[in-house]
Amino acid sequence: MLQLILTTLLFLPTIIEASGIWSYENIKQWRRGNRYCAGNLQSPIDLRFNRSTFDSRLKQVYLEDRYPPEQAEIVNSGHTAQLNLKNHFVLKNIAPGSEDYKVEQIHFHWGHANNDNNGSEHLLEGQAYPLEMHMVTYSSWYSNIKDAMTNTRGLAVVGVFFELSTEPNPFLQPVVDALAHIRSEHQHTPVRKEFNLKALIGEDRMARYYRYDGSLTTPPCYESVIWTVLLDPLQISFQQLHAFRYLHDAQAHVIANTYRPVQKIGTRKLFRSFHLQDIHEDKIRRLIMKENHGQCLTLNMKLIAIFICLLTIAQ
Repeated sequence: MLQLILTTLLFLPTIIEASGIWSYENIKQWRRGNRYCAGNLQSPIDLRFNRSTFDSRLKQVYLEDRYPPEQAEIVNSGHTAQLNLKNHFVLKNIAPGSEDYKVEQIHFHWGHANNDNNGSEHLLEGQAYPLEMHMVTYSSWYSNIKDAMTNTRGLAVVGVFFELSTEPNPFLQPVVDALAHIRSEHQHTPVRKEFNLKALIGEDRMARYYRYDGSLTTPPCYESVIWTVLLDPLQISFQQLHAFRYLHDAQAHVIANTYRPVQKIGTRKLFRSFHLQDIHEDKIRRLIMKENHGQCLTLNMKLIAIFICLLTIAQ
């Protein structure tokens, strides 16, 4: 019991989602004890090209290593899987002449075992992805994330979509392997040194993104976040995605549907760092992939039908 209490106290400072008792099953009640959850700058939102404006000032953001890094550990917070990355990286180039943002942690949002279409918090052109990763950082003007999160633009969060692939993502595998050791709330375990956040995201991917001012997507919903949501998704296999769905909360229930519905953008401005031709080329690529996938399914169904016919004849 003493060990459990000490473990809980150890990780509370870095789990920014912790704000009283809340769950994804009672999202409508969040605003009762957290006034910011009813604000006008809430996240996530639906990212739509025709509602955004190209901003030439938005340059490629990038991660810079810090030394010496602390041991990376992943913890089951009861709401998500959170990988603590203190003193590993700083996020640079958020805005022209802006300060650095220190990377605190990454965590994930996913759906339900019976639904591979939903899971992400942000939507892209009205469509969800099965998983979304958030890299949470705070301004170097503050000594810690707690001081930063209550101040305007004190936080910067990078959102990254994951789409299903037939092949596992090798850069994500160290995290996936660690999930087997944190099935219950408050369990934590080191992540293999091979995990490389910079390699996982990829340098080029951080050049194309949407940008807007928003909030934390969980209580206390502080409206202090500069959001950067990358346009290009990462890959994840079904087996890797399923590993997240084995985690349990404090009541030993499977953690599922860990996403907040999209909020109204209101009078906010949505900016992007890419041009029309970029997204046009991306759509063509996705259509080709979809067509190829459909052709594979059709071929497989034909082969199954032939196999059944042969069995029938043999009988």
